[in-house]
Amino acid sequence: MRDQISQTARPCSSLFAICASLSFLAAGLAGCGGGGGGDSSPNPPPANVAPTANAGADQNVTTGTTVTLNGSGTDANGDTLTYGWTQTAGPTITINNASSAVANFVAPASPATLEFQLRVSDGTLSATDLVSISVAAPQATVSVGGKVNYEFVPPNVDCRGLNFALPPIVKPIRGATVQLLAGNSDTVLASTVSNAAGDYGFASVPGGTNVRLRILAELKQIGVPGWDVEVRDNFDDRLTPAPLPARPLYAVDGAPFNTGGGNVTDKNLTATTGWGTNSYTGDRAAAPFAILDTIYAGMQLVLGTDANSVFPPLDAYWSVNNTSIDGDVAAGEIGTSFYTGNPDGGPANPSLFLLGDAADDTEEFDDHVVLHEWGHYFEDNFSRSDSIGGPHALGESLDPRVAFGEGFATALAAIGLDEPQYCDTGAPGTTAGFGINAETADSGKDPGWFNEISVITLLYDLYDTNIDTDGSGTDAGSIGFEPIFATMLGAQKNTAAFTTIFSFASALRSSLPDMADVLFLDSQLEREKISSAALDEWGTNEGNQPNGARDVLPVYKMLQANGGDTICTNSDFDRPDRTGNKLAERRYFQLAVPVTDTYDVVVRSETNPPITADPDDLDQSDPDIYIYANGVLVAVGDSGEENQEVFTTQSVLQAGQTYAVDLHEFRFADDETTPASYPEQICFNVSFTQSP
Repeated sequence: MRDQISQTARPCSSLFAICASLSFLAAGLAGCGGGGGGDSSPNPPPANVAPTANAGADQNVTTGTTVTLNGSGTDANGDTLTYGWTQTAGPTITINNASSAVANFVAPASPATLEFQLRVSDGTLSATDLVSISVAAPQATVSVGGKVNYEFVPPNVDCRGLNFALPPIVKPIRGATVQLLAGNSDTVLASTVSNAAGDYGFASVPGGTNVRLRILAELKQIGVPGWDVEVRDNFDDRLTPAPLPARPLYAVDGAPFNTGGGNVTDKNLTATTGWGTNSYTGDRAAAPFAILDTIYAGMQLVLGTDANSVFPPLDAYWSVNNTSIDGDVAAGEIGTSFYTGNPDGGPANPSLFLLGDAADDTEEFDDHVVLHEWGHYFEDNFSRSDSIGGPHALGESLDPRVAFGEGFATALAAIGLDEPQYCDTGAPGTTAGFGINAETADSGKDPGWFNEISVITLLYDLYDTNIDTDGSGTDAGSIGFEPIFATMLGAQKNTAAFTTIFSFASALRSSLPDMADVLFLDSQLEREKISSAALDEWGTNEGNQPNGARDVLPVYKMLQANGGDTICTNSDFDRPDRTGNKLAERRYFQLAVPVTDTYDVVVRSETNPPITADPDDLDQSDPDIYIYANGVLVAVGDSGEENQEVFTTQSVLQAGQTYAVDLHEFRFADDETTPASYPEQICFNVSFTQSP
């Protein structure tokens, strides 16, 4: 901008000129004119000052575009201003609104340099300013594309450790967000999603521009179908850790490159393992994307059956600091890999927490473990899970809710990955680990409705098309995944009983239209020593009582209101530390009330545990009882009172509704304060009486 000011000469009065001159010479002269009594004439008007003109900043534009001339002016005297634009250089163009401060024109079709002058006038004085407009041909655009991948390390054949002896397998990063960033900045120029082959592409990228790629460890799609999955670092060692959903999202960045003058088709980016010769020596960039891709596989299984599925948001938390110490997840002390629908008891999304400490145990390449935990997410969010969780080992006799939940999750992993071999490897570089084959696994010493291996092999054999080679000849068919999926989303979700193999198998059986499929299901149930005779959700006709164990059958005892019954629990199947989730530690009732009302519940121990000398030991019985209607907790008694639980139901119980009741001895699940001498069996008298 170059300011120019012009002024029209205006004669002043001779008196003003003389007065001005005398003011130099007579410091004490107060005014001009005769007499010594002071100047009584009015003050002269202020001198007119020329306005200012501003034609705006010089511009660089492209041919054929509409260009705005942003002019302005000011006037110290407050005079009304007029504006006028004229072209002073370059090919002649037409100025629109040339008598306004802001004007515009269409740039010529060929490159050129144009110059324009803005004149601002107050009617007497005026000022001008110039602006230069450089017109260039549009910058050429190019496309940028390639593949995004991650390195995957498979387990050894026997699941004893990861196989770092061979080069890692390169797999596509599917469905993830890929961003194009400006140079070394975080400015996002464009964003897209990789396809099932890991391909991505950006169109209309400015040529000759420095850019770089970034892949985010997330799966995002709004609408139907829809999903929102993020892999984040849960470790936060600050004094006040951030809320879980605000912890860092994993990403991998590529090196900067110039887009040049032609299409870029091979700009690939691979997230690497960071493995050196014998240990991790670099950034473990592949880990979050291996986890993400396993979740992608589970989602594809569901979408293959229901293409309009909407997945509730899910966060997966993994860190190189995540260890098997049980404590604070912000410190990486997650205990074990697990799923929770309510992390930290707060508003965070359903979440997976996965081990990652290389000196302890890692899960990122144990894809069956990751998808097993995702199976719990599926059961919790698409179906229903009544599992009480807790430690479990293959072949143990478990609470049947735990047996079904764990068996279903492992079977779903085998189905979703289309691989029956489940591997859980230990610390990288070691030979630690174990495995189970969903196709060929032996159910252990006690197959049945309480054994998660029985659930695994039953579900997988119902799905797969392979004929077993163990000589049993029973697995000679397949019903596929669709009826399993439909049962989980339908009857299993709404069963009045607890979610066990009985509620699932009875609903599945009634949904099969082909008798050959019904007979096939029955054969698989009988192979696992689960009764198919008059099968119902309550396991009414089940006769499998492992090794003649006590306090196992019936699966549900019938409990009549306004009466009482005696039932015993025991920890015969539990470990010495008594985890409280094994067979017979929790007993079930099937309850129907004759009248809609509240009910008084009384549970009294009929076993008198011996009192110990240790004052810190909780040596007396502590019965707890939970009452559910179609999976919803409607009444609970868990006061901690010794040897009894007495309360009135918090909700009105409805006549015609069948309730599932869970009774257990809390001492069997409280290893920290329960003495080792505590009895293996506790019996209770239980009564429901209509409130007066």
